[in-house]
Order: sequence, then structure tokens, then C-alpha cells
Amino acid sequence: MSLDLKKYKTYRSWFLFHLYKQKYLVLCVIAGIIIFTLTRTLIPVIIGDIINNLLTLRATATLLTLISITFALYLIRNIMDYVTMMVGHYLGLKTEQNMRKEFFDTIQLKPLRYYDNARTGNLEALATNDLRVINTMVSHGSFYIYPFFQVAITVILLIEILDVKLALISIPFIILYLYFILDYRKKISPYASARLRKHSNLAVVLQDSISGIAVVKSFTAEKLEREKFSRAVYAFRDNWIGETRVQSRYYPLLVLYILIGFIFLIGSLFVFQNSLSVGTLVAANLLLITLIDPTNLIFWATNDMMSGFAACSRLFNALLEEESEEGFGITKWSDNFKGSIEFRNVTFSYGNEKKKNPPVLKNISFKIEPYQRVALVGPTGCGKTTLIKLLLRLYEPENGIILLDGVDIRDYPLQVLRKNIGYIEQDIYLFSRTINENIAFGKPNATPDEIIEIAKLAQVNDFVEKFPEMYNTIVGERGTRLSGGEKQRIAIARAFLTDPKIIILDDSVSAVDSETEEKIGRAMENILRNRTTLIITHRLHTIRTSDKIIVLKHGQIVSEGNHNELIITSEDYRRIFGKQVVLPKLKTKSDS
Repeated sequence: MSLDLKKYKTYRSWFLFHLYKQKYLVLCVIAGIIIFTLTRTLIPVIIGDIINNLLTLRATATLLTLISITFALYLIRNIMDYVTMMVGHYLGLKTEQNMRKEFFDTIQLKPLRYYDNARTGNLEALATNDLRVINTMVSHGSFYIYPFFQVAITVILLIEILDVKLALISIPFIILYLYFILDYRKKISPYASARLRKHSNLAVVLQDSISGIAVVKSFTAEKLEREKFSRAVYAFRDNWIGETRVQSRYYPLLVLYILIGFIFLIGSLFVFQNSLSVGTLVAANLLLITLIDPTNLIFWATNDMMSGFAACSRLFNALLEEESEEGFGITKWSDNFKGSIEFRNVTFSYGNEKKKNPPVLKNISFKIEPYQRVALVGPTGCGKTTLIKLLLRLYEPENGIILLDGVDIRDYPLQVLRKNIGYIEQDIYLFSRTINENIAFGKPNATPDEIIEIAKLAQVNDFVEKFPEMYNTIVGERGTRLSGGEKQRIAIARAFLTDPKIIILDDSVSAVDSETEEKIGRAMENILRNRTTLIITHRLHTIRTSDKIIVLKHGQIVSEGNHNELIITSEDYRRIFGKQVVLPKLKTKSDS
């Protein structure tokens, strides 16, 4: 599910959309609030009537009727309080569930550029803590709404049913009461928003420290990491102290107590003057006393609401940061796909429209024929891996187009394109799952026989048999239980299992010993046959035996051809071999 930017202009409309998806639950909560508030405020009025009946010794039947109504209202109030609370919490859980699913689905569709700037700890905090805060806001939303509803009903009952004089005396206090509530909301809002950011910073520091624990220990930097974490903790603490200071100046409750005392004193005076009945005075005070509990709830609900809206804003902005990848090409992948690759005037730089960086690739053009084995060579940072990422559409070129069998790669459905390109990266990433699951990652429906067969070709079976649980062995976080060479062989098996039409090897055997490399090489000969293959490597044998070699330098192609041609025509290519073999005389343009 992708976020529709045109539909949701602000985080508020996005939030309301998620509430609308649970509209029946929302209606149940609203109905519960109305019934609960009405019963809560009618009980004091009836108690006032009961007192007046007792004092005037009216009919017992009327008195019993009023007591029965009071008891029924009390029962309904308690039932509706419980039902509203349960429905509200269920509404919060459903909203959290839907938002979390949308958040995960949306960031999965983000381009790689999004993750270049994103912090893993922050995304984890958004997907866990922030969404939990939104759940709390929705669950407790009724506690924020119904007190205002009850204040309105209280004023109406004072004016219409009880006593206009008491209502007029109460109105200035109620205005002050509402002012302090709104002022409290205004002052607590920045602290609630900052609390989420500070919590996110804590998660970022913790995640970085744990992920890089081997580096931390290698450089004995434990003290430095402790200091970084302490700074994040102190920043969170200081924000909490500031928030607590604002909370300590919560004045609506004080105003309410003053109002109750004042109304009691003035009302008692009116009773002695015989301008007010005792029952009306009791009813008026009981009505105001019913505001004590919701006023306390406003204190907590305001914190929840401000935190919840801040969390909504953070989530919404994170989802909007980059548009999702376009994966809806209409061109069907040909059953007779050959595998020609062509770059036409491709230029690319990392960053985005707001942050322009120098181009990594400058007006690159070349063509690879079907089934060719092509080596990409050049110094570090010349753009070799970037070319591969563009071919996989992990990034989009700023200018130029890339063609597969003469078709713009943007015309292919994104998933179809990537399923037909097998990529074995240099920095191997394995999931903290079993060896079996890691190999079958690109083809979850693969049979055990298929997995074992491809594992043998990639020389995985040799070391897997040494583990007690064999293919069910958990590899650990990022494959920490395996050596570099073992991880690379699993990555090779993972790519080969999908039977791709194009194979990309990014220095994929750099961490294996020469004997294992020779075994993998023999296996690869069978797998790579009748497939277009791109190889990024520094291995001289692999370079020399390639059908075509493309030499890059400073983001541009400086030479291309086979080994025999380039060794006598390209000075940049000769530098690769300069210290390892005796080179023939360099052939210049004047020689030809």
C-alpha cells in the first residue's frame, strides 16, 4: 500500500482517514460518550429533586420513582463507561495496526535514496514507540472529548433547569477554566513533540552501538559510546523535567475547586433568603463536582493527544520524504529474452533535488551484447557499483536511458525486472534466519532438492554439513556466525536459485580462498553459460577471460575492449596489471 500524496495534504487528514476506516467503532465511541455524559449529569439533577421531595414530604410514590430513575441512570452510566472504554481501546489497536502495516508497506516501496539518509533507529522508533503513542491517543480520545461536552451540558442544565443566578455566577469561572485548559495544551505541545524526538535519538544511538559492537570493542571505544548514550539519556531527562514543570502548573482543577466553594457559599446565602431551594443548591454543587474527574482526565488526555498528534506528524513526514518507486511498467518480459544491455548518455549523482551532489556518472554510453561476459574495472569510486544499482533501478538516472533488449527498463514492471537480474553484492547481507531460508529468500517456494543442488554448485554444502543442524542453522545477525567466504557462497547460491537472465557479480569471491574460488569458478561456468554477466572484480584472471572490459575513471568510460586490445592501447587498464605482469609496449594513436 502506497501513500496517496494528492489525497492526504496534512497529517491530520491522514489520521482522520484511518479513523474513518473504523467509522463504526468511532460512532460507537461517540454514542457511548453522549449516553455516559447525559446520565452522569442528569443524576445530580434528580438527586436535587429527591432532596426537595424529602424536605416537602411529597408523595412516596414520586420519591420511589426518582430513586429508581437515579439507580437506573447510575447503572447505565457505569455500563456505558466500561463499554466506551473497551471500544475506545479496540479502536486504538485497530488504528495502530492499520498505520503500522501502511508504514511498513510504504517504506518497503521507497527508493534506495530514501535509506541513504534514513536512520535505522529512527525508523524503528516510528514503527514501534510513535505508533504506540497514536494508539494511546485514540484509545483515550474519549477522555479528552467528553469533559468539554459535559461542561456544555452542565452550563445548559444550570441555566434551563436549576437556577439562572448560579449559572451566571459560574460562567466567568468556566471561561477561566477553559482558558487554562487551552493554555495548558499550548504549553505542553512542544515538550510532547520533543519527547518523541529524544526517544528516537536514544534508539538511534543504541542501534548504532549494538550494530557496530565489534568495531566499538576493537577500538576500545566503550567509554565513548557510553558518553554518547548518556548525552541522549540526559536530553530525554531534561525534556521530561520541562514537561513535568508545565504539568505542575495545571490550573483548571484549582479554578474548579474555587468555583464549587464559591457556588456553595453564594447558594447557601440564597437558601437563607428563600430564593433558592436546598435541592437546587445540592444539584448545582453535585453538577460541578462531576467535573472533577473529567478535569483530571483532561490533564492526562491532553498529554496523550499532543504526543499522538506529534507522532502522526513524524510518521506522515517520514512517509512523504521520498516518493515510492514506480513499479507498474506495462511491457511484458519476453519469453525469448536475450540479455543485451545498453546505457545511453546516462548521468547520475547521489542526493536529491534539494541536495545536489557532484555527478558520479557522466554521460555514460555503452552496449553489451547477449550472453557476453563483461568486466567493469577502475579505481575505487569511479562508479562501477552505481552502474549496477541503476540497472536494478535502485536509483533512477538524472539523464539518459537504460535498455534491456532494446526496451527502456522503466517499461518493465519493477518486480519482474529485478527477478530476472541476479545480484551478488560485495557487502553481503544475510538475514538472522536459517541457511535454508537465506538461500531461498528470492524463491520461497523452492524445494529442498533445488536448494541443496544449488548449494552444492556454490560450494555451500561443504561447510553446512559441519553444522549439527545443517541447513536449519541460524546464521545470526547479518550472518555473524559465518566467515566472510561462507557468507559469500550463500549469497551466490541465493542469486543462482532464482535462475536470472542476467547475472551481476560485485567482487563476489573476494573473501574466499583460492581453492574454494577455483571450485566456485568451475560451478559458475555451467551457471553463467547463456547468460549476460557483469562482473566487478580486481581478480586478474577474471578480467582477462572476460569477453569485454569496460574501464571507468572519474565517472566516465575511458576505454573498452578485450584484454589483448586494452593492454596495448589503454594506459589506465595497464595500471591494473603494472605490478604483476610484464607489459607489452604501449601503443599510441601515432603508432596506428
